[in-house]
This record gives sequence, structure tokens and C-alpha cells, in this order.
Amino acid sequence: MSRGAAWVRSSEKQIINAGRWASGKKMPRDSFPLRPSQAYRLPGTWTWRVISFSVRDDEYRVLLAYKADKQEFRAMLGRLTDREMTVLCRVEHHGSHPGWHVHYQPQKIKQSGVVIGIDIKKRACGLNSRFGTDVVSGFDDWAISVGYKLFKLPHAGGGANGTRLL
Repeated sequence: MSRGAAWVRSSEKQIINAGRWASGKKMPRDSFPLRPSQAYRLPGTWTWRVISFSVRDDEYRVLLAYKADKQEFRAMLGRLTDREMTVLCRVEHHGSHPGWHVHYQPQKIKQSGVVIGIDIKKRACGLNSRFGTDVVSGFDDWAISVGYKLFKLPHAGGGANGTRLL
């Protein structure tokens, strides 16, 4: 059974890999696999980063992605089991209409291999900033801070090697 996003958000996490920002190229298939033969992939017009972490013995990934020129942002939380991802929630902001919102699966048994299952719910997610209005040092830093707040990610150690989250 896959626990919900709220449980993951409130749990103690250990960063496995803080990832790196990428843009101008398509996401590799193994970045956010949905099934062994299927992956969630963004086109090269998006800037994206995948952060891997663990809660107890389970591995999770957060995909952070944005298109600054279109004021688009998404953050997806998924649980990785073997080579299948169960997406627990997807938080989005669209420049075409105001407001942050979250898509999530309310049922206890989540569907693996799909971005969000048949029994999805959508609601406002409580973020009160407009896209990028609080950007101080660039969209990469802004997106990391949004992801950190959404999923209560721990600060990664590191420094010059690119593993530091904030």
C-alpha cells in the first residue's frame, strides 16, 4: 500500500540525490519512470530537476519543473517501487489562470504507472504567491524554495558539488 502525500510530507526524510537543473534537452526515461516501459518526460522547453529521498525504507522522487516564459510550474511527488512510480500528487501553477492547485488521489490504494489516477481530486493548495513574483536570485532558486515548502524537504549537505538544495 502506498501512503498519501500528506503522510510523506510530514515524515522525516533523508536526501538520496538532490539532482541538478537541466534544460534544453528531453528528460531521460529513468528520471521519473512510471512503469518499466513508460516514463514521464518533459520536452526540452522546460527546466526541471528530480530530487530523490527516502522515508524509512521507501524511495520517493520529487520532480520540479518550470517554464518561466509561460509562467508554468509543476511539482510531482511519487513513490518508486522497483521500476514503477506511483504519483501521489501534482502541484501546478498555470500562467493562463491565477491560483496554485493540487491534483491528488484520495483513495488508500494508489495507481502506479499513471501521472494521476482516475479518482483524482483538485483543490487550491494554499500557496499565496503568483508565479515568480517572489523571485530574488533566479527561477532555479525560487523553484527549489517552492518545492522545499511544498514537501518539507530537508536541506541537503554539500556545497560546490551541486547537491545543496537551499
